Order: sequence, then structure tokens, then C-alpha cells
Amino acid sequence: MKLKSKLFAAILGLSVVGAASAQAETRDYLISTAGTGGSFYPVGVGIATLVKLKLGTRPENQINLSAITSQGSFDNVNILSEERADFAVVQSLMTDFGYFGTGDFEGNPKKNLRAITALMFNTKQFIALNELAPTGTMDDLKAYKGKKVVLGARNSGGLLSFQMFMRKIGIDDPEHFVDQSYMGFRQRAEALINGNLDGINLTSGVPNSSATLAMASMEGKVKMLSFTPEMRAKVTDGTVWGPYTIPANTYPGQPEPIETVAQPNLLITGAHVPDDVVYEITKTMFENLPFLKSVHGSLNDMDIETALKGITVPLHPGAVKYYQEVGIDIPAKLIAQ
Repeated sequence: MKLKSKLFAAILGLSVVGAASAQAETRDYLISTAGTGGSFYPVGVGIATLVKLKLGTRPENQINLSAITSQGSFDNVNILSEERADFAVVQSLMTDFGYFGTGDFEGNPKKNLRAITALMFNTKQFIALNELAPTGTMDDLKAYKGKKVVLGARNSGGLLSFQMFMRKIGIDDPEHFVDQSYMGFRQRAEALINGNLDGINLTSGVPNSSATLAMASMEGKVKMLSFTPEMRAKVTDGTVWGPYTIPANTYPGQPEPIETVAQPNLLITGAHVPDDVVYEITKTMFENLPFLKSVHGSLNDMDIETALKGITVPLHPGAVKYYQEVGIDIPAKLIAQ
């Protein structure tokens, strides 16, 4: 009789422990960003930190998020579609290309991509040596033939979109027009400072820490190029890109505004991520915007009223649930079928 009582008590104890473990179970997810010297990485780390603080410390149904580096938007589309990560920061245009199998993903659609929200603007920022930039506009690029430049990391969204822009302004073979190498944000800024490059493109949110480093270290020797109105019209025609002004004194040695172009960067996810997880993360982000905006200046543009800006692919059902709760009108084309 005692043996049976002990056995029953042991089974009961295991049941209690098992129930407690189930209650305390944590679901862990990854968000893919870009190199550490741009804006994607700190933004991704900020989102992951917020999720850990708000959803990873509650008594039950804990959700944790960790940030990983990557080569940027193009890489992130592949990483997410292959479920090597669960969330990613991606340029709007690259998300569109990936989902519909066009552009750089011609014939290879990634139909498991789902959008959550617009985050911040991805801005074209090209730093040129003063002696190679007499007009201070993107027209100066036409005299850059054979010059040593970095337009982005290999296969990054920043690189591919800048090459698209070069074609639109009349440079027919951008891959060979300049002497290209491929580096992360910090590495290309340091290479410019050390005299190994003639110009660098930094496609990211504003401000970009690597742009700050280059502009400060080479103040009086470099400038950030503006788009002329005509050129800006050419490169934005038929795309999600639009006009963007970088305010004066955003960077050292930049007394005038920079007229450039930008597109929304999106937080996207995969269809494999549970609805409740995406709902909780979306809700947490918008209920804690002051925290996110303190993480990186580029997130000052983030707002519930512009959450769907630049989104052309279906929203994740978890995000749809939150937007419906707060009264956001969702176009039918953004509802996943």
C-alpha cells in the first residue's frame, strides 16, 4: 500500500512539474538584420530587446527574439524564405521582388513571405571625394568610370538598387563602369578614410554611424551627393522609392540639406510563424514606440498611421488582427488568401 502511495505521489509530482514547465516554456525566434555598421542591425537589436523585456519575462507563454547579422535585404529574403530566421528587416522593393519572383528574384518567387509593418526609410547616401564631385550631385557619378567604389555588400539590396539607379541615369553597365569591391558599412567607411576608395554608397536609415565616421574623419575632403529634381524623378518613376531630405547638420561637415531618395524598410516574417506570436510582437512594438525611437534615429518615422506604407505583399494574419483592432483600414490585396 505504501509503495502505491509513493508511486502515485511521484506521478503527481511529475505532472505538476510538467505542467509548470509547459507554462514556462519559451518560444525562441531569430530576426535577420544586416552588417553591424548600418541601421538594420541596431534596429533589429532594439526590436529583439523590446520583445525580450516585454514578452520574454512574463510568467507564461514567453516569446524571445534574438538578432543575427546578414548581408542585408537580398540575403534576408533568402534566409527568411528558407526558414533560417523567422523575422527580417528588408527593403520594400526587395520584399516585392522576392514575393512576386521579379527583379533580382526573377522566376523564383518566395510566396511564404509575409509583411508586418513599415519601420523606417532606407535612404541613398553616397559619399564622394570633393575633387571628384564638382557639382555635388549624382551627376558626378558619370565621371566615376574606373574609380574605386563600394556600392554595398555582395548581393545586398543597397548594391542592387544602386545599380538599378545608375542604369536609370544613363550608366548602362554599372557592374563594370566602376571598379567595385564589396564590404560592410564600417569596412567601406574605413577604406574611404584610409585612401583606398574614391566613393562609397550607404543605403540605410538616417543617421548611419558609418557615414558619420567617414564625414567626421574626412571633413572638408568629402561630400554627400544630392539628386537633382530631374534625376530624382527618373529613379523613382514606377518604384516604391520617393523623395527624401536629409536635414542639414545630420552629419559632420554637412551644412546644407541633402536631397535624396528613400523607400520604406519593412519588418517581415514567414508564413511559418504562429499568428499569436506575430500579433503579440506587432502589438508590443506599437505600444512601445518611444522605446524603439530611442534605439535609433531612423525609427522616428515609425507610426501606426504609416504602418502599411510601401507594403505590396500580403500581411501576416497576426499583424492583420492587430491592425483591425486599432482601426487601420487594410487594402484587400494585403490580406493573405
